[in-house]
Amino acid sequence: MTLPAGTIVTPFERKRAELHTGDLSEAWYRHAVKILRGGDGGEHGILLWKLCQRADSGYPLVILDIGTARGFSALTLARALLDTNISGRVYSVDIITHHEARNWHRDKHRADEPLAGLEISRSEIWNRWFQAEAARVTALTAQSVYVLDKWEHEPIDIAFLDGCHTRANVKKELALLDPLMREGGIIVLDDYHLGVSAVHVRSRLLNLIAHALAKALPSAGKRRPGLGKDNEFVVVKQRFSGIRHAVREFLEERQGRWALEIIPIPTRGEYQGDDYALALITRPQQTEGRAVP
Repeated sequence: MTLPAGTIVTPFERKRAELHTGDLSEAWYRHAVKILRGGDGGEHGILLWKLCQRADSGYPLVILDIGTARGFSALTLARALLDTNISGRVYSVDIITHHEARNWHRDKHRADEPLAGLEISRSEIWNRWFQAEAARVTALTAQSVYVLDKWEHEPIDIAFLDGCHTRANVKKELALLDPLMREGGIIVLDDYHLGVSAVHVRSRLLNLIAHALAKALPSAGKRRPGLGKDNEFVVVKQRFSGIRHAVREFLEERQGRWALEIIPIPTRGEYQGDDYALALITRPQQTEGRAVP
C-alpha cells in the first residue's frame, strides 16, 4: 500500500469517536440501508452524518453529493441537518433522472426487501419513505463536471464524490471543487481502494489477462465468468484504482494546500473487500497567517 506523504490513516471506529457529535439513529440507519442499499453496508453514511454536525457553522451548510443513485448518501446528509436543526441544503447530482423508473440493483435484493422486483423511480422512493429528508435535497440531472463548472450557489462545506470512478473524471471533479470549497471544507471520496498487488504485477494487467481468458472459454450451457469487466478488479482486489491515482495527483499539484486522511471501512461480505476506505481531503483553515487543521 502506497499513500501520499503526510497521509493520516485513522480506523473507522476511532474516527467515529473523534467526531464529537451524537450518533445517527440506529433505527433510521437500518431502515435506510434496507430500502436504499439493498440491505448492504452503508457505513460511510454514519461518518457523513457526523461530519455534517462537526461544528456549528453559523450559516446554512451547502452540501454536494455526486452520484445520487437511490439516494442513500444524500438522504443521510439531509437527515443530519434535520436531526440537529441545522439550516442548509443538499445538492445531489446524477445522470439518472429523478423520475426514471428502474429496477435498482436487482441482483442485490432478497425477496423480502421493499424494492425487490419493483420498477420504481427515485422520486417515488423518496416520496414513499423519506419525505422529510427529501425536502432538504435538490436533485440535479447532469454530468457532475458540468454542475461544478456552472456552480451558482454558495461555497461548498462538504462534498461527497461517488459518481463516475475513472481517474480522469475524479481528477476533473477535484480540480473544479478546489476553488468552490469553503475554507475548512471537506471532500469525501467513496470507494478509495488502497490497492493490493500479486507477485509485483499490476492488477490491471492480471485482470485484462483474466478477461481475455474468460472471453475465450466455451459459454455453451455455462455462465461465462465475469472477470475483469468495467472497473471491478476481481482477480486482484484493487477496485476503482483511478480514484487513488486522481487523489494523489491532485495533492501533488497543490503542494500541501490540502490534507488527506484515509478511513478504512470494516470488511463486509463479498461486496466489500479488506482494501476499501473513504478518503477525506480537507482544506485547512487559515488563522493569522498560519494553517489550522
